[in-house]
Amino acid sequence: MIRFSRSGDMPKIRQTKCVFPFLFILFMMTISTLWAKEYREDKILSHNIEIELYLNEHKLMAVDHMRVQARNEERFSCLINGAFQVLSVGSSNKKLAFKTIRKGDGYFLEITIPSDLRQADSVVLDIAYEGHLFEKPASLELEDVGGVTGIIDEAGVYLSPACLWYPDTPGSLAAFTVTVTTPEGYEAVTLGALISRRSVDGKTYTTWEEKNVSEGCDLVAGRYTVTSVNHNGIDIYAYFFPEEQGLVETYVNATKRYLDMYQKLLGDYPYKKFAIVENFFQTGYGMPSFTLLGNSVVKMPFIVDTSLGHEILHNWWGNSVFVDESQGNWCEGLTTYMADYYYKELKDNASAEEYRNDICRKYTNYVTGKNDFPLKNFIGRRDQATRAIGYGKTAMVFHMLRRMVGDEVFYQSLRSLYRGHIWKKAGWKDIRRVFEDAGKRDLSWFFEQWINQADAPFLTLGKTEVEKVKDGWVTRMEVIQKDHAYQISLPVHLELAEGNYHTIVEVKGQSEVISIQTQSEPQSLAIDPHYEVFRRLHIEEIPTTIDFVLGDNETVVVYPTSGERSLQEAYKNLAESFVTKKGLVKPDTGITEAEITQKSLFILGGPTENKLTKRLMENLPEDFSFGEGTFVVNKVRYQEKGNAVLVSSRNARDKTKGVIFFAGLSADAIAKTGFKIPHYGKYSYLAFTDGKNIDKGVFAVTDSPLRRSFRK
Repeated sequence: MIRFSRSGDMPKIRQTKCVFPFLFILFMMTISTLWAKEYREDKILSHNIEIELYLNEHKLMAVDHMRVQARNEERFSCLINGAFQVLSVGSSNKKLAFKTIRKGDGYFLEITIPSDLRQADSVVLDIAYEGHLFEKPASLELEDVGGVTGIIDEAGVYLSPACLWYPDTPGSLAAFTVTVTTPEGYEAVTLGALISRRSVDGKTYTTWEEKNVSEGCDLVAGRYTVTSVNHNGIDIYAYFFPEEQGLVETYVNATKRYLDMYQKLLGDYPYKKFAIVENFFQTGYGMPSFTLLGNSVVKMPFIVDTSLGHEILHNWWGNSVFVDESQGNWCEGLTTYMADYYYKELKDNASAEEYRNDICRKYTNYVTGKNDFPLKNFIGRRDQATRAIGYGKTAMVFHMLRRMVGDEVFYQSLRSLYRGHIWKKAGWKDIRRVFEDAGKRDLSWFFEQWINQADAPFLTLGKTEVEKVKDGWVTRMEVIQKDHAYQISLPVHLELAEGNYHTIVEVKGQSEVISIQTQSEPQSLAIDPHYEVFRRLHIEEIPTTIDFVLGDNETVVVYPTSGERSLQEAYKNLAESFVTKKGLVKPDTGITEAEITQKSLFILGGPTENKLTKRLMENLPEDFSFGEGTFVVNKVRYQEKGNAVLVSSRNARDKTKGVIFFAGLSADAIAKTGFKIPHYGKYSYLAFTDGKNIDKGVFAVTDSPLRRSFRK
C-alpha cells in the first residue's frame, strides 16, 4: 500500500508510490482488522467519479458510480472521509437505505441492497456526497512535514486516497474513471489516459480513465500551462506553473530517456501516459502514471537525473505489479536498486561502490538489535532505521542475487515477474519462484536468510598466513562470522608481486579457513573490499559523517550560551529539532566531562559562542577550522553572513563516537541550513551559502580490519 523513498541528495521530500504517511498505515491496519471482524470485504470493480471542486470554499461535491460485486449480499460497506456528508445512495434510479458508522477519523458507510439487485453479478451504487478539505501545509517552501493528504484551495488541489475523498474498501483493486469540474484556468490531472477536456461557461470539464486496476486514485489541480508530446505511443505531459516553463523541455526529454531504458529492461510501459506535475507545496510523490513535484523541488538540478527516473520506474514496480504486503514490501528496495543505484553504476564503478558502502554504513549507523526486523515485516519507511532496512538492505539483496545468478537470468526473472503479475499482487515468494524457474536452481536458503531473518553478517579476519609451495604460493585466511553465520559469496582480492588475483569463495560457517593458491607472491589480501556483500561494517570502515553521529541514539546536542541573542535562539531551535527519544539537548554550560569523553556530540556554534567548539576544534581535520566570524572548509574560507558550515571528526577520547561542529554567520543562515542537515547524512563536511549547498564531501577511510598486508 505505502511506498516511501528518497533519491540522491534530495532534501527529505517523500517520493512515494502512494502517498499515505506512516501513521495512516497504522490507522488503515487497525481499520482493516475491525473491518474483517465486522464486515465482508466486498470487491469494488470500478469507480466512475464525477467531482466538482469549489476552490475558494475548500469544498467538493461528488458522485461515485461504484460498481461492486454484491451477489446475494444484503449490504455493502465502505469507508469515506468522516468530515463528509453522504447526501444519497441509489442504484438503477432507485434510492437505497444507508447509514454511517464513525470509526476513527472516517465513516463506515453501510448500504442496504434490495433483493432484486442481488441477482446480478455486479451492481452500480450511486453515492453522492460533499465535504470540505483544507489541510494547510506547515510551509509552502519547506518539506511537507505534516503529511498533507487533502487540500482544496485557490492555490491548488491535492487529494490522496489517504484522505478518503472517495468511498473505498481496504485492499481494493479497482479501475477508475474521473470527471473533474474546475473553475476555468485550472487544469486537473489524475491517473490514466485523458479522454476529454472542454471549457464551457467559466468551467473546465476534464475526464481521465484507467481501465486497469489500481490501489488508489490521487487527484491534483492547479493553474497549469500544459505541454504534451507523444513518444512511441505514450503521451507525455508537463503540468507546470507559468514561471517554470523553462524546465519543461528538460523534464520531457528525460522522461523519454527513462521510458525507453526501462521498457528495454523490463517490458512495455503499463500506462498510456506519464505526466510531470508541479505542486504548490513541497512534495516528491509518485503515483500511477504521474509524479507530483513541489515547485522548489523541480528546480533542483539533480532531480531530473535521479528522482524522476525513480518515480517513472515505480509504474512497473508498485503501480502495476502491486505489493503483497503480507510478505513485506519488496518494491521500494527493488526500485531503489534499479534506479538510484543503477544510475551510479552507469556512471562508473567508483560511484556504484560508494553507493553500496553508503547502504552498509547507514544500516550500521542506524540499526541496532532493538530496532532491527526481517524484510518480510517491512511495510513503509518512518525513520532512518526503517529506511536503511526496507530500502537499503532490500536493494543489496537484489544486488547479491544479481551477482549470484548473472545479469541474463536477473533481468529475465524480472521481466517474468512483471509479465506474470501485472495488475496483480506479488510477494517475496513470487520473486523467489521466478528466479528459481529462470536459473533452474533452489534459492530457498537465500530467501530464508535474507528475507525471513533480521540482522546482517559481521565479518572479521582471523589468522592469515602465506606459504611458499612447490608450484607457487598458498594464502590461508580464517573468515569469522560473529553471532549468526550466513551463506555468503565472498569476494577476495589478492595483491600479488606480479599483478592482482580476484576470486569469490563460498562461506557459511562461523569460522572457515580458505586457501588460495597463486603463482606470484601475495603482498596483501582483502575480503569484500568493494562492499558487494550486505554486512555490518567495522568502525574503521566508517568515516565520520552526519549519519555516524545522528545514528547514535545517545548523541548529545549542545547549543551555545554566548554570542548574539538571535544566534543563540536559532541554535537552540535547531538543537531541539534534532532531539531523539534517547538523545539529549543541553547548553554548553550543562555538559559533563563524562559526556564529553564518552558520547557522540553535535556542537552548535563557533568558538566565540560555544565553549566546546573552542575546546575540541583542535581535533578538526587538516584544512578545516572555525574562527571568529570566519570558517575554513576544505581549504576555502567563508566569512559572509549567508555562510554556514559543518565538519565532523572522531571523538578523540573514544574512537567509536563522533563529533559534529556546525556554525552559521547569521540567524538566517542557521535557519535556512539547519533543517537540511539530516538529509546530507552520508557526508563528512558541508558548506552553504544562503541555504544552498556549495561544497560537500566524505573523509577517506584508509584502514580496514578486513585487509592484511604481507609486505615485510
